[in-house]
Amino acid sequence: MADCIALVAIRNHFKNYVGNADLSWNTPWAWATITDGRVVRLDLYSGNLRTKLYGTIPPQIGNLTGLEYLSLRNNQLSGSIPAELGNLTGLEYLSLSNNQLSGSIPAELGNLTGLTVLYLWNNKLSDAIPSELGNLTNLIRLHLNENQLSGAIPPKLSNLNCGNHSDCVLDLSRNNLTGPIPPELGNLTCSSRSSHRGPGGDCTLNLSHNNLTGPIPPGLGGNLDCSSRAVFGYGGDGGDCTLDLSHNQLSGAIPAQLGNLNLDCSGGADAPGFGGGGDCALDLSHNNLTGAIPSYMGNLNLNCSGNRGSIGGPAGVCTLDLSHNNLSGAIPPELGNLELGTLWIHHNRLSGEIPATLRISRWFRFCNNRLTGALPVHLRTIVYFSGNIDDISSCYEGTFRDDDESVHLANIERIADLEITQGCGQQRFCPSRTVTRAQMAAFLHRAVTRLYGEPGSAEVQLTDVGADVWYRSYAQWAAANGVVRVTGGAFNPQGSVTRADMAEMLVAAFDHLTASSEFQDLFSDVSGIPYATIQAMEGIYDAGVTTGCGTNPLRYCPTKEVTRAQMASFLVRAINLASDNS
Repeated sequence: MADCIALVAIRNHFKNYVGNADLSWNTPWAWATITDGRVVRLDLYSGNLRTKLYGTIPPQIGNLTGLEYLSLRNNQLSGSIPAELGNLTGLEYLSLSNNQLSGSIPAELGNLTGLTVLYLWNNKLSDAIPSELGNLTNLIRLHLNENQLSGAIPPKLSNLNCGNHSDCVLDLSRNNLTGPIPPELGNLTCSSRSSHRGPGGDCTLNLSHNNLTGPIPPGLGGNLDCSSRAVFGYGGDGGDCTLDLSHNQLSGAIPAQLGNLNLDCSGGADAPGFGGGGDCALDLSHNNLTGAIPSYMGNLNLNCSGNRGSIGGPAGVCTLDLSHNNLSGAIPPELGNLELGTLWIHHNRLSGEIPATLRISRWFRFCNNRLTGALPVHLRTIVYFSGNIDDISSCYEGTFRDDDESVHLANIERIADLEITQGCGQQRFCPSRTVTRAQMAAFLHRAVTRLYGEPGSAEVQLTDVGADVWYRSYAQWAAANGVVRVTGGAFNPQGSVTRADMAEMLVAAFDHLTASSEFQDLFSDVSGIPYATIQAMEGIYDAGVTTGCGTNPLRYCPTKEVTRAQMASFLVRAINLASDNS
C-alpha cells in the first residue's frame, strides 16, 4: 500500500508540469515492475515514455524503499537531486544522466551501499564531489562526467570494488576539478579472467578535461585488465582499457612506473574462439609534462590482440598519446616493444632520429618537434606528412599547415586525400573561414563523383554566375539537381552556407541520405524554419552525420554559418555512411 501511495504521489508531481501533458498516467504503472507487492524497478527513461519528462525529481521516489533499479535518464529534468534518494538502500542501479539537474550531489547518496552503477553524467551539477560516495564499495561504474563539478577529487573514490569484476569505470572527465590526482586511485583494479567464455569488460580511469595540477602519481592506473582469458570453453571479446589524463595542467616527468601498467584488452587469449581484441589507450596529451619519455614505457602491456588460440579474432587498436606537452630528449627505441595502432608524440621538444624499431599500424604523428634524419621507410604510409621525408627537421603535419590545432584535423586531411579540396592556397586550408555556396557546390560535386561517378548536369540560367568563373560547372550541376536552392535565377555564389543549408544540400546530393519521413520535433531551436528543412536536419541527425550543436535541450543551430573545417566533418561522415552501406 505504501508503494502504491508513493506511485500516485510521483504521478501527481509530474502531472503538474505542462510539458508532461502528452503522457498517459492511467495505469500505475506501465514503467514500474512489481514483485511481491513491492516496486523493485522504475524505468522512466525517455525511450520508454516515447517523450521526455519535464519538471523536478519528486522526493516521494525516496519512499519506494524496495527499489533495486531506478532510471530517469535522457529527460528534461531540472532542479536538484533529492536527498531522499538516499533512503533507497536496496538500490543497485541509479541513472539520472542526460538531464539538466543542478546543485550539489547529495551526500546522502553515500547511503546506497548496494549500488553497482551510478550514472549522473551530462547534467549541470556543481560544487565538490562528496567524499561519501567513497562508501559505495560495490560500485563498478561511476560516471560523473560532463558536469560543472569543482574542487579536489576525494581519495575515497579509490574504494570502487571492481576486484575481479569485468567492469571498472571511474569517469570524472569534463568538469572543473582542481588540485592533484590522489595517489590512492592507483589502487583501482579490474579483471575479467574466468574459467569459461565471457567478454572482457571496460576498465577506464578518465580524469581528462579538468584543471588538475601536480605530477602524475607513480602507481596510477593500477591493474586495468580488460582481457577475456577463458581457460576452458571459448574466449570472448576483450573490453576497452583506458587511462586518460589529457587536457589538464599536469606537470613534472612521466613516472617510470607507468611502464608497469597492464592495459590488456586481448580477447580469448588462452582459449580457442573468435574473441576479438578491445581498444586500449594511455592518453597524457595536452598537459605540461617535461623530461624524457621513460624507456620503461616500452614495458607497457598494451595488448589489443584478438584470440591467439586456434581460431583468430580481430585485433583492437592500441593508442599511446603523449602529444602537446614539453617532453624532450630522444624517442626511446624501447617503444618498439609495443605493437601500437596509434602513436602521437607531436607538439613536444623531442630531438634525435625516429627509431626504426617503432611498430605502428594505423597513425603516427610526430611533427612540431626537433627531430632530424629520415622517416623510417616502414612508417611512411601511416603519416600525414608533406615535406622532405628524408629530412624531417622542419616537418609539419598533413596537407595543410594551418589545420593542426583543429578538432576537425582528421576530416580535413581526409577530404584532401579524396581530392575533394585543394585548400585555399599555399598549403593552407583556412579552416575557420565560412564556407561559401560556390565552394560547397564544388565540394559536393567532387564527393558525389567519388562515390557514384561523374554526375550529369544541365544548362541552367544563373544571373550571377559568369561564363569564366572557376565554379561555373559546379553551380550549374548544383542548381540543375536542386542541391543548392536558387531564387529568381540568382545562385548567390559568395553567400555563406548555414547549418540548415548544409542539411538540405547533403540530403539532395547523396542518394543514401534522406530527410525524415515525418516531423519528429527533435530540435528546440527551429522556430520559423520550414518543415522540409527541419526534416532534412532530422534526417542527417538520424543518420549520424550530425549530433546537433548542443544538448539539454537538443539544438541544431540552423542559422549558424558553417566553417570550412566543420564542412569537412559533415562531408566525411556522409561519405563514410555511403562506404558502410556499400
